[in-house]
Amino acid sequence: MKNLLRIMIFLSIILITFFYFDSSINENDILEAPRQVDPLPAHEIIENPLVVERPAQGISVYIGQSSQKWIDDYGKPARIEPSAFGYEWWIYNQSFSNYKMVGVKDQKVVQVYSAGTATDASPYKIGQTMEELYRFTIIEDEVTVKFGTNIYTFSLSAKDRHTRLLVSFDDIYAQLYIDEKDSMLEAVRFMDAETLIRHQPYDMMYVGDLLAPVSPSSNLQASIDKANAKQVIDLTNVYRLHHQQKPLTANPAVSMLAERHSRNVARKNFSSEEIEVESLEERLKNSSIIYEEAAENTASRYYDAAETVHGWINSEEHRDTLYSSRFNQIGVGVFGKYYTQSFLRQEPPKAEKQ
Repeated sequence: MKNLLRIMIFLSIILITFFYFDSSINENDILEAPRQVDPLPAHEIIENPLVVERPAQGISVYIGQSSQKWIDDYGKPARIEPSAFGYEWWIYNQSFSNYKMVGVKDQKVVQVYSAGTATDASPYKIGQTMEELYRFTIIEDEVTVKFGTNIYTFSLSAKDRHTRLLVSFDDIYAQLYIDEKDSMLEAVRFMDAETLIRHQPYDMMYVGDLLAPVSPSSNLQASIDKANAKQVIDLTNVYRLHHQQKPLTANPAVSMLAERHSRNVARKNFSSEEIEVESLEERLKNSSIIYEEAAENTASRYYDAAETVHGWINSEEHRDTLYSSRFNQIGVGVFGKYYTQSFLRQEPPKAEKQ
């Protein structure tokens, strides 16, 4: 009798655990970009006299050159999309191993981002280890940038030194995106001084004037949000392939839900009115979307898609979801600096018997 009672108690515990901790759906906490102090004016900034010659080959040589020169060598992009910083993004996603995003302003190349393992990102190579990077790269805690008569100094945090390095060359700059867990280079962003200053990816001090911020219209911002959502999907699949996981299929219906969720989270944070933010399970149920498993990553305050995805891969829970082999569908929605990335596993419909 006692044994039977123990068995019944044990089974009850299992049922209760399954009920409250159903693993078929998972929502990770919202990931916020590292908070930075407002740009601080300084009386004097000592310029760094160290000058490293810029690379003589690879995608960085196009910084400052005409966009036509880029087209002559790489062809036309698959997509042209707006950004929040005054330049256009030219997207090359025809091959994930050669994935590139090119920033073009006034018919000049102002930045090139690549996460493609086959791209020539000299002097770097996607997939190389941190040990290799430190062997031939001068890493500094502070990088000084001169633009016109103004001088800016960017300060890297301890976290940045393990995940987002900033390297100065003669007249261009490189951000090195590191996978902290694997200590490997996942992506590189080369850019000119103005682009780096406008992004302000690190704490900054300055002498002179701050650049006037670009303020997109509401219509342009809506287009930027859609562009960021597409780029998140691209980069998710590029990074999954880095880690031997299959790419995910974009699901437009799930992307619509994700966009609505990003909008509601933003409204809740900035509005005095009561805004209900539904769970992922509620949203999928109310939209009659069938799934076997589902999960979600969210983020806020990141300035573009590349920074957001990089943030997720360096957060353990978000990383596990992004690289999970359990899912085959993805939907992404962006509203301003609020990002939602939803994952589903949907079984293919069974063929009817003849």
